[in-house]
Amino acid sequence: QALGPGAEPLLRALSSARPPAELGALLCNLSQAPQGRRALLEPSGRVVRRMLELLRAESAELRRGAVGALRNCCFQHGK
Repeated sequence: QALGPGAEPLLRALSSARPPAELGALLCNLSQAPQGRRALLEPSGRVVRRMLELLRAESAELRRGAVGALRNCCFQHGK
C-alpha cells in the first residue's frame, strides 16, 4: 500500500543514469513504512545496490535521502 500502483515508475527512476534529486526524500519517506521497506528490500537486492550507488551522487539531497532510506531499512525485521 505504501507504494500503491506507482512502484514501477519509482524503481525505473531509481535505475536511471541521473535520478532526480527529489527521489532521495521520497525514498527516505517511503522507507519509514514497513511496506515501503519490504519493497526496497526485495529479494534480488537490486534496489539496495542502486541506493548504495547513490551515496556517490552529485546531489547532496539525493545522497541524504539514500542514506536515510538505507538507515531506515536497517530496522526491518524478518520478511
